[in-house]
Amino acid sequence: MSVELWDGQGMVLADTSAWMLARRIPKAREPLLASVGRGEVAWCWPVRYELIVDARGPEGIAAVDRTLEGLREIAVDRTVQRGVLSAMRELAAGGSHGAHRLPLTDLTVAVAAQLSGLDVLHYDRHFERLGELLGIRTLWIAEPSA
Repeated sequence: MSVELWDGQGMVLADTSAWMLARRIPKAREPLLASVGRGEVAWCWPVRYELIVDARGPEGIAAVDRTLEGLREIAVDRTVQRGVLSAMRELAAGGSHGAHRLPLTDLTVAVAAQLSGLDVLHYDRHFERLGELLGIRTLWIAEPSA
């Protein structure tokens, strides 16, 4: 599989998987934090929810809030929600039983990125499939593990 790695430049909508990997791996964390500092990272509510669920107590939640507050929010409005349903129907029609059963956060991030004209920054193989379906550019924050 050929993957496109992020070069640390340009506006992206960061999926939860990118944030989580950046917490663990300095090689991913440094360019993400630099991009955050330049205001080149956007977020949407499902990602924020997942980051807060994963946070370790009030201090961790406050850190998530501080990081995201200065960044561009991509609204998850009715248009995005209907786009998610449309993508699920398209996946179901074009695949085997259960082909539409992707994580709802991934579907929402992909559709929100599509409608806002942003690339998706991720560390999750689902986005390769969603990128093809929706015609969006998906960028790995680091080389995927086998």
